[in-house]
Amino acid sequence: MSEYLVGGGADVGSASESMQREGLAMLTALVSDFAQMPGFQVVTTLQQGVRANLDGQVIHVQGPADESNVFEELLSVVDAVLVIAPETDGILASRCRRVVEAGVSSWNCSPAAIGLCGDKLRLAVHLQSRGLPTIPTALADWDRGFPKDSPPLVLKPRDGAGSNLTFLVKSTQDWHSAAERYRQANLADRALRQPFVSGSALSTVAILGLDGQWRTCLPIGTQRLSNDGRFRYLGGAIPAMISAEQTTRIESLVRATCQTIPGLVGYVGIDFLLTEQGDVSIVEINPRLTTSYVGYRQLISNRLPELWLSTDPQVAFVHSCGPIEFGIG
Repeated sequence: MSEYLVGGGADVGSASESMQREGLAMLTALVSDFAQMPGFQVVTTLQQGVRANLDGQVIHVQGPADESNVFEELLSVVDAVLVIAPETDGILASRCRRVVEAGVSSWNCSPAAIGLCGDKLRLAVHLQSRGLPTIPTALADWDRGFPKDSPPLVLKPRDGAGSNLTFLVKSTQDWHSAAERYRQANLADRALRQPFVSGSALSTVAILGLDGQWRTCLPIGTQRLSNDGRFRYLGGAIPAMISAEQTTRIESLVRATCQTIPGLVGYVGIDFLLTEQGDVSIVEINPRLTTSYVGYRQLISNRLPELWLSTDPQVAFVHSCGPIEFGIG
């Protein structure tokens, strides 16, 4: 089990406290679930100084160089690897490629699938070309500026994660402020613009077997986002209070979407917008474990890894309790 942000792969201070909390929450939950499954022995790394109560074997590392060496050493002795990391800068795809090239069983999506889903512009083009509903997406033209009387826009990084550098732009001042932030981060050429679409932020999880075959779709949940123009993820509630017809429509869309992307396996998060008119648009596909894991594991009596490790194509999940809410820090 390898978590990048708190496992020692990232430089200290390079990730926000929120993203580190999310990473630790996912790692703690996942290690606990695997450690309780018969026949599994879990080993993971942890950045020196990070406080965590983890089951299994924990190797404390001093930083990125130390973690990278330990990661390579473990590849020579483990049977399988599951990586938790952001798509930003190709981190997730790169680490998963190291696993594949080492000849070790990878429980992540393929590097190619990660590359497609992690590039929001490529993904938008992919979805549109297949007639799947998504939000129009284009590179931000900083020289053009914010058009007068333009409706609000959303600016986001092409391969961002955790709502990093994601802004709601309503004015020329907002536009210039965002432009400066992107230039300071040396990401001015990686900024995307989308029209702001008002609606309910929803998410769900597609579970696919290690063979890439469809297993099931987890209950649709509601995302809680900050209302300060930054779209920070604050947690969620499962299930969402939507109609049975909307649920069926979204689940069908999830399955149809996954069928267009070879290499998706395991736990795949998908974010949507549901407008007041009832229209649904795909916002993002996260080809990895997402923070929603900490909520779903409370709602479902199965240990979630059993759903994607099972060879039974008809595997079903069992609800263990009523609606739940979860937050991050």
